[in-house]
Order: sequence, then C-alpha cells, then structure tokens
Amino acid sequence: MSTDEKMDFLEHIGELRKRILLSLIPLVVFFIPSYFFSKEVFDFLMVPITKNLPEGSSLIFTRPTEGFITYLKVSIFASFFFSFPFVLYQFWNFISPALYKNEKKIVLPFILFGTVFFVAGSYFCYAVAAPQGFKFLLGEYSTEYVRAFPSIKETLSFLMSLMLGFGVVFEFPLIIFVLARIGLVTSKFLREKRKYAILLSTILAAFITPTTDAISMMFMLVPLFIFYEIGIVVAWIFGKKKEKKIAEEPF
Repeated sequence: MSTDEKMDFLEHIGELRKRILLSLIPLVVFFIPSYFFSKEVFDFLMVPITKNLPEGSSLIFTRPTEGFITYLKVSIFASFFFSFPFVLYQFWNFISPALYKNEKKIVLPFILFGTVFFVAGSYFCYAVAAPQGFKFLLGEYSTEYVRAFPSIKETLSFLMSLMLGFGVVFEFPLIIFVLARIGLVTSKFLREKRKYAILLSTILAAFITPTTDAISMMFMLVPLFIFYEIGIVVAWIFGKKKEKKIAEEPF
C-alpha cells in the first residue's frame, strides 16, 4: 500500500467494524446446527467435571430457564469453534494492507495453523488442565457433611472461559509472527523484555487457571513460557526478512 493510499484512524475503525460484522455471519449460520446437537455437545463438555464429581454430588440447575440458556450458550460456543477459520480470515483481511504482496500469499497457512493452534489449546485445557482443576476444586473441599452441587450455568461458563483462554495462549507464536511481519515487534525487543514477559505470564496464568495451587497454574504457565521463546525465534526468522525489504515498496 502506497503512502497516499494509507487509511486514517476512522477508516481503520470502519474496516474493523466491517470485518467484525462479516465474522458474525458464519456464527449465525453454524448456530442452527449447533443448537440441534447442543445436548450432545453439552454432555461432551461436561466430561471433565462429571468424571471428577465426588460421590453423592451432581450437576444441577436452579432456575426454570437455566437449562435453556445453558444450551444456547453451548450452541454459541460450538458455532464459534466452527466459525473460527472464517474469523481468522477476516482478521487477515484487516491486517493484510500492512503486508507486502508476497506476504499476503501465506493466508492459507495462517488460517490453517491458527485454527490448529486454537483447537489444540482448547483441547489441552479440556483434556488436561480442566480435569485437574475440577478434581482439586471439587475433591479438596468436599467432606462427609459438605457436598458439591455445581450449577450447569456457572460450570459451563467457567469451562468455556478456560478453553478460550488456553486457545488464545496457543495462538501466541502466530500473533508474534503477524506483529513481526508488520514491524511492531522484533526478536531483539522480545529478548530484552523477557523478564517482564515472565512476570506478566505468571499473572496471566494465575488469573486464568481454575485453582490457586501450583500444579494447576503450571499447566498454563509452562505453555506461556514455551510459546514466548518460540515467538522470539519466529520474530527472528520472519522479522529479519521484513527488515531486508524495507527499501522495497509494498503492494
């Protein structure tokens, strides 16, 4: 994009609004089949907690509309996962004007790896982190006289926020790739800010993980550290290529 074609702030806002609205279309489209299978999806999502419920405990709902609202949330959650590649595509269209012509050709790998990383992070939470968290929360504080009866609404919201959080964390190398390509971060910058990144990662891990025990926190903290180091390598490989092309006029 040449200098005279660059968008001002209001045009960027308008473009962002357009991309958000286009991202909502597949969400609406996938919502209908997702609602049709919402019971099966709900049963699948509840496995990490149902397998760790103490004897005598069960999931409950306390309001007449709670079950209906919960299944709506399940449908929205499922439709978001199915729509995620389309959301990434709109995100790519939003940032692509800042890229060079040859860099725009990697849109398919961007969408593919972005989707794989997000699903991998969410599944890691579902299969590893969430079960351990629920096991600690429900087992540690249940006694002979105290039984856990988690609400399906609160439990589902809790699990969905965790899965989305882990999905975003696993996107970190891809985010660094994009930032490095458009020149906002460099490998040197990331190396110099490593100690601050460790501190922020620890705070983020403590905020996202379901418990305050060290074991559960490590499930989030270790991937954050690993992906930050991967991000440094990604910025070095792809950001360096960008620097070599500074004299080149972008498309």
